[in-house]
Amino acid sequence: MGTKMLLSGVIAVGLLLLATCGAGSQQGGTVVAVQPTQEFSSYWYQGKAEIARFDLKQARYGELRNGHAVLVFVTEDFLVKEQVKYDGDGNADRTSVLKTNLLERYSTGIYDYAQMTSVFSPVDGTPALKANTSVQDWCGQVFSQVNRRGKSYTGTLFSYFQSEGDHEFAVGDAWLEDALFNQVRLDPARLPTGAVRMLPSLRFLRLMHKPTEAVEAQATLVSDGTISTYTVQMPALQRTLSIRFTTAFPHALEGWSETRPDGRGANAQVLTTEAVRTHRVMEPYWEQNANSDDPLRDRLGLERMRPQ
Repeated sequence: MGTKMLLSGVIAVGLLLLATCGAGSQQGGTVVAVQPTQEFSSYWYQGKAEIARFDLKQARYGELRNGHAVLVFVTEDFLVKEQVKYDGDGNADRTSVLKTNLLERYSTGIYDYAQMTSVFSPVDGTPALKANTSVQDWCGQVFSQVNRRGKSYTGTLFSYFQSEGDHEFAVGDAWLEDALFNQVRLDPARLPTGAVRMLPSLRFLRLMHKPTEAVEAQATLVSDGTISTYTVQMPALQRTLSIRFTTAFPHALEGWSETRPDGRGANAQVLTTEAVRTHRVMEPYWEQNANSDDPLRDRLGLERMRPQ
């Protein structure tokens, strides 16, 4: 698959050199592992996580809902076989991953939604090992997960809907839409372009009650100076995803949008979900869990949960 970019200057040269050093397909080809650069290691191994807040307008039930998203990126050691975080028990079969935790919150009338997606991508650029999503509202909750074993993905779904129930499924070899944010941060030059077999995001599949299966997509990567845009079109789903990020390292996400049909009956229409970044910090958040740390939420534009 070729990389179609309009890049200029030094950044262009850097990205194109990276693209020739190990770019590969996750579909019938070999993805060549790469070593993290010193620039990458200095940023991602400083003992902190990158936390960003986004204004969110989420399409649901044929209307746009106001909310917010929090996106957390952090590196950690990951057990390859068990596919869980390494707890330091001496197990040697582990790799370093960049983890995404995406949390989305919005309300629909009287009740609210909470969505969380986690993705674990090796920093050496090989395919994501694991992704999962949970969606909760006042009606109930669903949970879906895919794991990469060998050269393909399999997964499980747990749902309170009769039509979905609890079952296992096979995806085969495909790119994970949920892993695209990680790929942007790891190396945007290795994003897939052209014709791509892709598994749509697990949260989209659950919200729209679609089968967990890969679809044919067309992807492009274009740079307009300091900002690059990666776009994926999925004709079978009448859906387009766009991700905006800074062209230069560390390729910070500026936002994303998703255009698709939403709603039923008279409320059915094509709507665009959009997330726009408002804040970004680097913090060791796992150490900041005391009541005295509550004011730190101000730095992210988040409401404080003051103790009574």
